[in-house]
Amino acid sequence: MASTLRHPQGWLIRIAMAVIYLPLIPAGAILIAPALSKTAWREMVRDPQLLPALAATLVSTLIATLGALAIALCIVAALWPGARWRRLSTRLPWLLAIPHVAFATAALLIFAEGGAFYRLCSACSALSDPYGVGLGLTLAVKESAFVLWAIYAALPEKALAQKMVILKTFGYGRLQGLCWLVLPAIAPALGAVMLAVAAWSISVVDVAIILGPGNPPTLAVLAWQWLSQGDAQQQAKGTLLCLVLLLLLALMSIAGFYAWQAWRRTLPATTGIRYRSRAPVIGNALGWLLPLTGLLCALVLLLLARYGGITLAPLNASLSFGLFSAIIALALAMLWLEWGPRRGARWVWLPLALPALPLVTGQYAIALHLRLDGEYIAVLWGHLLWVLPWTLLVLQPAWRRLDPRLMLIASTQGWQRGKIFWLVKCPLLLRPMLLAFATGFSVSVAQYMPTQWLGAGRYATLTTEAVALSSGGSAPILAGQALWLLLLNAAIFSAAALLSRLAGRYRQGLR
Repeated sequence: MASTLRHPQGWLIRIAMAVIYLPLIPAGAILIAPALSKTAWREMVRDPQLLPALAATLVSTLIATLGALAIALCIVAALWPGARWRRLSTRLPWLLAIPHVAFATAALLIFAEGGAFYRLCSACSALSDPYGVGLGLTLAVKESAFVLWAIYAALPEKALAQKMVILKTFGYGRLQGLCWLVLPAIAPALGAVMLAVAAWSISVVDVAIILGPGNPPTLAVLAWQWLSQGDAQQQAKGTLLCLVLLLLLALMSIAGFYAWQAWRRTLPATTGIRYRSRAPVIGNALGWLLPLTGLLCALVLLLLARYGGITLAPLNASLSFGLFSAIIALALAMLWLEWGPRRGARWVWLPLALPALPLVTGQYAIALHLRLDGEYIAVLWGHLLWVLPWTLLVLQPAWRRLDPRLMLIASTQGWQRGKIFWLVKCPLLLRPMLLAFATGFSVSVAQYMPTQWLGAGRYATLTTEAVALSSGGSAPILAGQALWLLLLNAAIFSAAALLSRLAGRYRQGLR
């Protein structure tokens, strides 16, 4: 810690991180003030929308979180270790590249009343969904790819695979290997991932607006509506709902932790009973179907989109915010990994582990105080609060795998720390940097709330336009906007993959 502060880069990166993470402070202060008002609590509790919105939020969040975990673990139990698991892991970034709004739009155009499924079977009309079951299922499928990707990054492949072989020779099956070997090995990383999934699912606004429920909506959408009004009383109720979201997330996290502790006491089983070692049928089916959901999403949007009349302003705005925020976040992430603290910086992950709505409220308060609301720089700054931790999440595992002997050899040659960073570490991390850049771009393009509030409605992006069209616009135009969003992300990921392949071709050490 002290050694990094001797370098000017250490001070600069800390100042930059403080500027980006500054909204965490006013977000807490904004939540505390209405919490002390009995009148605000009384008005919120008396609102007739509260209980239905609470039920929809709990149901959709639990389905999304537990469903994503169940899908991921079924696939791991069926495919790991093996060639199919390695093939699936190479396809996960492409599934992650599909924006949530585009995925939700495809689900809406397929299953909503008047959608493609309804036209094929008119008797199968869409049922009323006041509890957000459809929202939860859609999020479960989409988030399962992220959970699988995190498991792939956390699995110690060789050592654990050898233990799995030994377990199979004693006659134990794949599910027993999952419970006894895989889950204990990845439990800390998996817990953090599930916390991020729960935090995002409980506070998602754009996807909840697209898929419903509509009246009353989920708590996050209801809070968004109240905070967007000019009435101070309604804004206080919206702020209290943000606090309720935080409390619900804390309760869910505590319940999940104690459930894991209780289940862990039962492992390993001492009965000696062996189960068949065949791969679970459900896991095999999900291993085939999960990549197909991305193809189905692209195909639906491609068939239903109207190709004329697409304005370039939302496309240019999305491209501009995505490129600039991804570049800035990548630079800051690399500098933070080199000159930042080695330990005790867990606060950098708070934007991933907290509901987004209170953080956006804190950003908006700072922008109003500095009179930057409606400015381009404010929207870009707002995106960085989520783009930067996602970029760090991609880069950090590769950074930790760097061989320290290479740095030691460079130091013996008289190279300074900065020269080692630029000429040794950065070239070795070229591929993870390209993936981190593409991930940061997709996160920026998907931002809805910071763009709407900090931009004061002046900057229309593909995401904001798709959300606006979902509430009653033309289905072909909605599909066209979502298709542009998908193609933009796919283009960036394709460019990153192409550059990574070229780097491996011309540099023997990366082959």
